[in-house]
Amino acid sequence: MDTNRFETFYDAVLAIVITVLVLKIPQPLSADWGAFFSNYTNFVTYFIVFLAIINIWYSNQKLFQHIDDINNRALITYGISIFLFTLFPYFASWLSMNLYSLTAEIIFGLIIIFANISHIISVVVVYGANATSDKLKELNIQKIHLLIPFLIILIGFVVSFTIYTPGIYLACLLSVIISIIYNKRDKKEYEDTERFEALIDAIIAIILTIIALEIPLAANGNLEGLMELKLEFIAYAISFIVCFNVWNFSYNLFSIVKKINYRSIWTISLGLFFLSMIPYLTTFVANNFNAFIPQCIYGIDFIIINIFCLVATYELKRIDVSNEFLQAAFQNYNTYGLNILLTIISMIIGYLYYPPTIIMSCIFTIILTWILMLKKINLLHYLKLQ
Repeated sequence: MDTNRFETFYDAVLAIVITVLVLKIPQPLSADWGAFFSNYTNFVTYFIVFLAIINIWYSNQKLFQHIDDINNRALITYGISIFLFTLFPYFASWLSMNLYSLTAEIIFGLIIIFANISHIISVVVVYGANATSDKLKELNIQKIHLLIPFLIILIGFVVSFTIYTPGIYLACLLSVIISIIYNKRDKKEYEDTERFEALIDAIIAIILTIIALEIPLAANGNLEGLMELKLEFIAYAISFIVCFNVWNFSYNLFSIVKKINYRSIWTISLGLFFLSMIPYLTTFVANNFNAFIPQCIYGIDFIIINIFCLVATYELKRIDVSNEFLQAAFQNYNTYGLNILLTIISMIIGYLYYPPTIIMSCIFTIILTWILMLKKINLLHYLKLQ
């Protein structure tokens, strides 16, 4: 079987898994810091799952760059992996609500372990089916790397049964971090960016639709009932533009990018994690539109997204210094700095006078970004004509 369609399907499932979990995080009971951070276990669990899925995706895309087709045996093992991945949101949310429950810890740990085992088996099967492939031999995946997460989580089981109940939870986080650090040694640069672009597009598309799902239905079928939800629709419209702007940034960036590496993939992925919080924060803001803290948290998230866009641009320029179009189109970082500065100013104004200034400022900064980006695109076209 040709791998292209399977890769698309596999990536789509992973994109859905790492975004729908945000729907499982309960909204704060009040618009204050304490209520927001009372859900910290949900946020940490979501972060663990997000990191784990991106790490698995990276390992998979690195493997599939060296093979052209897979057999039915590999398809079955990958199907088992996908089944286990789809269970992550449910059991991660359950564990978040019952962090000190040994049963919840064990079942979550077993899901993670079986997912790792199925992933290892899938890699072994792919290697077995392509034993004569010189390209696959060059990849040289070390078995110890595949076993590290499995061994750490087993230690977590021992800790949970003997010393500290959330030991499995902590072991899952540690295993992901160690695996990421291990992969960081990969200095290889990839010229094929299409699969990563498709993953970005899928994640942002899902985020956009999740935001719409969070809008409550009108209480009745008349216009008055619909108008009672005006703040929800305003918040949705702003968040839609924020997410679409990130997609636009990605499109313009990757239209001229020729190389990516492990660091740039992870930088952009972490930016997508904070972007995936937008549906949750949109509802939080809509429910407390005139409260400062929800607006402030939304603004902080917007700033973090801009910071990751800045770092991603820097990293992509650093690994491809010979790409004159990339260097010219993103010759400075004034746009990101201006976005961050304006958002900080709006947060000060929001604190002193009118909190909705913060979310409204996001629209202003995006319009400004588009104007400045248009100038860069015109410059790029000019260089291409030379």
